[in-house]
Amino acid sequence: MTAEENDPERRFLPEFDTTLRFRSKNLEQLQKYWDSKRKGREMPSRTDIEPTEIPTLLSYLALIDVELNPRRFRWRLVGTHITGAMRYDYTGFYFDEKYSGRALADLMAVYERVLQSKAPIQHFGRPTFADKHFAAYESTHLPLSQDGSDVAIILVGLEFFSQ
Repeated sequence: MTAEENDPERRFLPEFDTTLRFRSKNLEQLQKYWDSKRKGREMPSRTDIEPTEIPTLLSYLALIDVELNPRRFRWRLVGTHITGAMRYDYTGFYFDEKYSGRALADLMAVYERVLQSKAPIQHFGRPTFADKHFAAYESTHLPLSQDGSDVAIILVGLEFFSQ
C-alpha cells in the first residue's frame, strides 16, 4: 500500500475510465438504461427514470441533488447495497456535513467532472469506508436534467467488491 493510500484523508482514490467498460454487470445495465432514456437528448430528466423498470438495480443506486450557488451536493436517496457496505445511511446529508479536507475534495472532484462534462463517467478504486477495506469499488455517475441543459441530479450506480 502506498503512502497516499494510507493517508486517512484519502477515503477513496478514484481512477476514471471514459470508455465505460464495466466490471459490474449491474452498472453496465444501469448505464444502458440511462442511455435508453435520453431519446436523442444530451441527458434524460429525473422524471424519465422509472424505478419499477429497474428493480434489480435499486440497491446499487444513489440520487445526488445538485445545488449550484453555492455549489453543494446532497444524498437524496442511497440504496441498501451502498448503505450496507458503508454501514451508514447518508440519505438527506450534504457531502460537506460528512466529509472534510482531502476526502471532501476527492469526492467533489468526481461530481464536478459530471457537471462539466454533462456525460456519464465511470470511476473505480480501492476505498475504505466504515473502517472496512474493500478489494474494489466501481461506480457510474449519470447526469439528469430538469431544464434540458443543466445537471440537476446525478444518478449514481455503485458496487463494492469485498476482499
